[in-house]
Amino acid sequence: MRRLIITYVVFGFIVLCAGTTMAQATKAIWLVDDFEDGDLVLWNGPTGGCTVTNTALTGANASSRSLRIDGECGVFGGAWTDLGGFQATGVTFWVSPGSTFLKDSYVVLGDNDIETNFGIFYFNANSTSEFLVTTNSFSYSLGSYNNGQWYRVDLSLDWVGKTIDVNIDGVPRQRNIPFKTQSTASLTRLHFFNWNNSAGWLDEISMSTPAASTDVFGNGFESADTTAWSTAVPAQPQRLVLFDGGGMSGAIGGRSGADVMCGNAAVSMPGIPANATTRAFLSFSADDEILDMPGKHGVPTDRQVTGPNWNVIASDWADLLDGSIAMHLNSAGIQTETEFWYSGSLDDGSVSAYTCSGWTDGSTFLDGRYGSTYSTTSTWINNSEAKCGVTIYHVLCLAWR
Repeated sequence: MRRLIITYVVFGFIVLCAGTTMAQATKAIWLVDDFEDGDLVLWNGPTGGCTVTNTALTGANASSRSLRIDGECGVFGGAWTDLGGFQATGVTFWVSPGSTFLKDSYVVLGDNDIETNFGIFYFNANSTSEFLVTTNSFSYSLGSYNNGQWYRVDLSLDWVGKTIDVNIDGVPRQRNIPFKTQSTASLTRLHFFNWNNSAGWLDEISMSTPAASTDVFGNGFESADTTAWSTAVPAQPQRLVLFDGGGMSGAIGGRSGADVMCGNAAVSMPGIPANATTRAFLSFSADDEILDMPGKHGVPTDRQVTGPNWNVIASDWADLLDGSIAMHLNSAGIQTETEFWYSGSLDDGSVSAYTCSGWTDGSTFLDGRYGSTYSTTSTWINNSEAKCGVTIYHVLCLAWR
């Protein structure tokens, strides 16, 4: 059963009230459902071939109960609840997928026409072992998951720009995902269903305006203080962004030509910080190799390395070049024409013997070392050799500020 909680943060104090409007409030949070009452009186469905229960077998965030769906529901054939019809700027829910090879745990937000327009936010645990958000033109990876594990998903909704930012367990995963349906004016429904014959769990659903901090339901207030709360806007974390600089037929043009490619690509690349420095992520010679980019080109070494979508590839520069990465580049938002990119490098970023003459020769009689965007082992940067001057082998770039 839903319990409506309106929480205001004013001048550092927390005031709890029900149905009261306060002009100076800075935060309001509605607990849609935490399922602790043991019922599903606020939920409709299912209409598909699945079952919906309020289970005491597991709950998110140290709670006791959750909503469980078993079986193959079909699209919108699971359970749904009414959200009230307003422009929430923050939505939080906890989800636990039942499988890493089946499609389950779909969470879809939208208006009363959601079953025909598919809502503004279309989320699921995919058969590729990664969370996805699907828009009308693209599927955005939110990173990998384990079945049977709870994950907290925080959404920040921009109703002017019609975009959504997504954090999972407090880590930014995607920024500026467009609403799937741009004409939606408010949230009135949340749907939860499975596509395949699997299981999925949902818990601790809340909405807020403005967006809830990541500590909202991590704080039970038992300490009788508000130290975990703040009205300050946190600074954007500094990071190194790895992104696709495109391909070129013929010679790349050495360091200067590759850097121009990166500068041009950064202009239209989502997720690149404004006024960023860009350099080609490429080894040219023993005097200019990826390994030495911090000393030669001023690349910071103490920042997380992410893709354009904020998914973390490595914890810092040393971790990036230790022979493996945390996530393959495609899931990090680096989606090239094929899976291959020129690196000219060995596992540790040192120069390979195959660099197409420092990337100044586009002759197919020469070879260039390349990496794979679908690998997390050393072959992500050191896969094999390919002919020079082939457009489908792209140049990758680094950006920072």
